[in-house]
Amino acid sequence: MNEFIPKAFVFDMDGLLLDSEAVYEKAWIMAADMWNLDGIDRIHKSVLGFSEADTILVLKKNYGQDFDAKGFWDLTTDLSLDIMNETGVPEKPFARETLAWLKNQSYSIALASSNSRELVIHLMTKAGMLSYFDVMVCGDEIARAKPDPEIYRTACQKLSMPPCDCVAVEDSPNGILSAWNAGLKCVMIPDRVPADENIKKHLWKLLDNLDELKVEGLSRGFEIATQFP
Repeated sequence: MNEFIPKAFVFDMDGLLLDSEAVYEKAWIMAADMWNLDGIDRIHKSVLGFSEADTILVLKKNYGQDFDAKGFWDLTTDLSLDIMNETGVPEKPFARETLAWLKNQSYSIALASSNSRELVIHLMTKAGMLSYFDVMVCGDEIARAKPDPEIYRTACQKLSMPPCDCVAVEDSPNGILSAWNAGLKCVMIPDRVPADENIKKHLWKLLDNLDELKVEGLSRGFEIATQFP
């Protein structure tokens, strides 16, 4: 087997470092109840990692071109912020420990989130994780959101690293497609949506939690091998 020695890690935020997807899901269900909409769970799962603009297109495709998709998006955003301000956003298991461990191993670390920079900084600061990242690329700083590869290509450029030397850590299929098309090695730790057979073809590793990134020998390199058929 060939040995792959990663030089940098690029992390998603929602559903990977923070359990924020659970908050968004709750807000979407609340908004759908208020607007008497059916099928919102399926739609919400399909747009995980999408930008506001792309999500609005999906909403209109499902509910009609006359549907006030922007109004619905704004409502879910307001409800999400209300929930976050009231209850906070829990960290995903091993998030802080894994970032600290990678930093201590002298890896470069980037964040690639579809959320706005303002919200990312707010949530990461509140979680005490902001200082672990050397660079960040956020959804309001790019033209094309996940699953387009732009956000991961930009993160690698900011790190001054070729994508082939970087590992993307994601929880959603849209994020995996973005990173894979950008040329990164892809690690998936599923949150709301499991890895189907098509997504598995794009994965380097499929893990159960962030702690599994700290495998024995990580600092010496990974052997390129798959963990599934």
